[in-house]
Amino acid sequence: MSVIKSKRTTSDMEFIANARKLEIYSIQKCVGFPKRYTFYVSQPIANAATRIYEDVKRGNSIYPLNQHEVQLRRDCFIRANAELQSMISQLEVAQELFGIEMDTLRFWVDIIDTEIRLVKAVMKSDRERYKDLP
Repeated sequence: MSVIKSKRTTSDMEFIANARKLEIYSIQKCVGFPKRYTFYVSQPIANAATRIYEDVKRGNSIYPLNQHEVQLRRDCFIRANAELQSMISQLEVAQELFGIEMDTLRFWVDIIDTEIRLVKAVMKSDRERYKDLP
């Protein structure tokens, strides 16, 4: 059964799909950069996107039964968030070096901003959900 578009809400798991989308898009765009910058610009951006996806998958795979496990889960999301912030800076450098089209850069940064918002929402939700665990 379909849901009317105006009544749709954000899925609880959208942060994983968005991180995957970010990784795929980043790899596709980094392949187009000049080869001589591979190890300095392209590879770090693609690796950052991969680490973001891995961290959100790791964090989501932890089902906490105590506060220690809650902290492990939170650490994964904190690492993903820090990597997202760093990736924005790396894209600024790439834009200056290669003159990435503004539409491409805007779309890329929109994916990152969406992921930041989704990861922070998960962290906030977790804080409320797991506050009473031993």
